[in-house]
Amino acid sequence: MSNEQQNKIVAFPLLKERLVEKATDHMQHKQFQEALPLFEQAYELDNKHHEILLGLVICHVELGDAGIAKELCEQMLKEDIGDYYHNLQMYLMVLIQLGHYHEGYVTLQAVIQEHKLPSEHAEQLYQLLEFCKNRMNQEQVIEEQTEEEQLEQFKLFTALDNIQDQLEWVHSLKTKRIEKQRFFLEQLFSSEAVHPIVKTVALKTVMEEEVDIDFMITKFGETKKVNALQLQRTTPYFFAEQVEAQLTEKLEHENPTLLQVAVEIWQRHLFITFPFLPGDNVKLWTEAVYAISLMMQGEESDAAVAEEDGSFSAAELRKAIKELKEIEEISFI
Repeated sequence: MSNEQQNKIVAFPLLKERLVEKATDHMQHKQFQEALPLFEQAYELDNKHHEILLGLVICHVELGDAGIAKELCEQMLKEDIGDYYHNLQMYLMVLIQLGHYHEGYVTLQAVIQEHKLPSEHAEQLYQLLEFCKNRMNQEQVIEEQTEEEQLEQFKLFTALDNIQDQLEWVHSLKTKRIEKQRFFLEQLFSSEAVHPIVKTVALKTVMEEEVDIDFMITKFGETKKVNALQLQRTTPYFFAEQVEAQLTEKLEHENPTLLQVAVEIWQRHLFITFPFLPGDNVKLWTEAVYAISLMMQGEESDAAVAEEDGSFSAAELRKAIKELKEIEEISFI
């Protein structure tokens, strides 16, 4: 086929509309991983379509790619695609998620000085301006904290009765605050008084910022040294994926409902125990997860029977099931 013929090829009629419709349906069902590639295909057909760009922003935010979402918002604002003030609000929310409070404050202050805000957007934008200003002030205080002051902050943190309040505190950690909070984080990761889920969320927050910092982390009586940047580059673990793959092979056709339960149990276990892995015996942990899934469904499981090929013993299987059960009991907070 000649270049001239290739240039004459056009997309199927209404392809863009069909992609947007399907992607939007996925997004409404919170299936952002499925929606994203469809919006990306639509974007290739029309990179100035507001609904497509907005869908991309939402998907990237939900999937943790706020940096890409920021670039897309900047494109919409610069090229005047869609409603300016709606895009501005979206842009500010993305900046807040990134922890770029100063940038958000300066941007919004400039807009307010240059334009009279529409009444339907004014209240929300002034609230965002005040929020960014308050967070900027909080960051300034944190940057000036000594180790002794951070230790006092940690005491206040552990005094919070509600774990959800602790999680909100951890979620507030952002890029330019991580290194200033190093002593606070060292206390958090080493203290047995901090819930394992809070430690996981804190560690993943540090990992997302790709900060090259070593921490000693203690969970369930075990301690190990981890590097946040290295962890970010090496997860997910092949072992964990293999267990899930074997569960899928075992249950996908036989009992899809049980498969869903088993995968959720396994993923919760990995999340709570992170960055520790339960071992490297894929068959053992596949059978253990399968057994406890049956138990949770009210079905009997003979955990005393070892694998016939001798890859693990009945005692090892019972121990693994016990560990899964103990973690499951603390997984809902």
